[in-house]
Amino acid sequence: MRRRFVRPRRVAALVVAAVSAIALALSGCDPEASSEVERGEVGGAASWDEDRIAPLRHAERMRAEVLPSRAAVVGLTERLGISAESVTDGRERGEMLMVAGQLRERLWRHDGRDTDAREAMELYGQVAEGPGVTVATRCAATSRRALLHGEFAGDAARSYRELYLALESFAEPPEEIEDDEVRAAVEACVRDMRRRLRRAQAFRPVGAAWAALQRRGADLAQKAAAFAAPSGSIPPSAPPVASAPTARPPTTLAPEHQVVVTPEASLVTDASTLEAIRPYNGRDSARIVLRLARPATYTSGMLGPDAASGRGHRLFLDVARTAPAKGLGRGVDVGDGLVERVRVGRRKGDTTRVVVDLADAANRRIFYLPNPFRIVVDVARPGSTNTTPGARDADEPSSADRRRRVRRITLDPGHGGWDAGAVGPTGLREKDVALDIAHRTAPILAGELGIETMLTRDTDVFVELEERTAKANAFQSDLFVSIHCNATENGEASGYEVFVLDPSRDSDRRALRALARENHAHPHGTPRALDVRRLDAQVTNVAAGLGLGPQTEGSRRLADLLRRSTRASLSSRYPGIEDHGTKTAGFYVLVGAAMPAVLYETSFISNPGDEANLGTADYRQKFADAIVNAVRAYTAR
Repeated sequence: MRRRFVRPRRVAALVVAAVSAIALALSGCDPEASSEVERGEVGGAASWDEDRIAPLRHAERMRAEVLPSRAAVVGLTERLGISAESVTDGRERGEMLMVAGQLRERLWRHDGRDTDAREAMELYGQVAEGPGVTVATRCAATSRRALLHGEFAGDAARSYRELYLALESFAEPPEEIEDDEVRAAVEACVRDMRRRLRRAQAFRPVGAAWAALQRRGADLAQKAAAFAAPSGSIPPSAPPVASAPTARPPTTLAPEHQVVVTPEASLVTDASTLEAIRPYNGRDSARIVLRLARPATYTSGMLGPDAASGRGHRLFLDVARTAPAKGLGRGVDVGDGLVERVRVGRRKGDTTRVVVDLADAANRRIFYLPNPFRIVVDVARPGSTNTTPGARDADEPSSADRRRRVRRITLDPGHGGWDAGAVGPTGLREKDVALDIAHRTAPILAGELGIETMLTRDTDVFVELEERTAKANAFQSDLFVSIHCNATENGEASGYEVFVLDPSRDSDRRALRALARENHAHPHGTPRALDVRRLDAQVTNVAAGLGLGPQTEGSRRLADLLRRSTRASLSSRYPGIEDHGTKTAGFYVLVGAAMPAVLYETSFISNPGDEANLGTADYRQKFADAIVNAVRAYTAR
């Protein structure tokens, strides 16, 4: 199947076309021309030819023009977004994304479609956080994003909050800016935000909420000052965008040993039972999953070789107020690999000690997953690519401007076996659709991009969620894509969306519904009552404790590219399919992945129209093409 990509030599032409469109947007558009604009029957259509774009000569003519068809404008913004990924100059990339964001914002004001507003905010966010973007451009993007957030939510208090935080990020332009034009642009941007903020004083929060907002603003101001750079540019690690509810974790590699313990608030007074031990062993890395009847606290440590006892390197885990179930008294054998054996014993009182015998020295990463409660122990040889999230091969270029190396990818077809996943109105099963899309994607990745690809399941079998990530880590994957179908109870929702695990962002209501469905595969239904918000908070807290800064950045980039490539893939034969954006939720399958990882909800199988499309080979192939194109774009920069 033929795929089209925007080559670097066409980038300049795309920017010219988009700048022309922005000039039109600033002049306004006749609301009476809505139906004509949708049909593309008015305006200078020739000037929008995607292969022969030229700047308009006179401002008067630009003000007289209107946007062409919606499909043409959306297609242009998508090409700009994908092309920006291949641009190494941060200033140029920021300009391209800014123009694309303004186009989508204008479409939202004209058509009122939520998808356009969400896409505009996402594009502005990429500009605000992008490496090498000028301070002036970043200020403009942050300001526009803040205003659009409040307007889109229809909440004046939200507008005040977002604008206040944006202003705090730019209240004092960096003294090192030597370019007078850049300084003037930043000062003008700041003055505009102050003026708008004064107009919204009536919606300023009071009491504790105002104090919390001031603390958040002070934190942003401090980060903005720390990240200020000469010549009107900012370094790659930009301060968080103003709308983030909490500060991002520092973008540093995780330490060699990480242990995320169970918070006291999650504990119950009853003693627990160690019900099962599931090992997933590999040559350079391994995962041991301990399943308990109830939450419990634990401590861990490493022991070196002991010649007297004949023991080698060992990791121990002491689980308080816990007894092993029958049959676990002697532990479990795990086969050949980094882990040789897992032993279980009792210590004084009511503590169970689990000892992991290692074939060599190893780094450890230990965390828990709630409902059902599990303790996950990851070990890896020092220096292996999956020792820490975001780790690189020794021979991989470290510069952000160089090509990202992607040699291995793990595709994870959701569900399987007894777990059918969501089922459509006519009986189409999520597990079958996900596996078919994975089977279509893998040979293209291998044949066209030369990328080794592993499927977490290649047939209709059930694979535990913890095992899927363990397989990806053992395979030393550079990217992880979990493929699913979405669902709602009323069957009305339609479209696609992509999820990432980002501790710095809140999950929305539908994301929590998806989390409840995807996290709780159980042969007899959900094992116990589920508090979805608490579950999401626990999982994101674990992710924050694991230090996912570099990994989250890559995950969000992959998610954004996957959405764009999906729109491009579907637009010709399936126009109007809604893009629900990139969202955040605490999916188990993403926790512990040592590489950028996303969960891809291809369509709502509960929707009759989406289910009918998913039942066709052509529609599924479009999603396979989208994954391939997203990976291609990811490696292009």
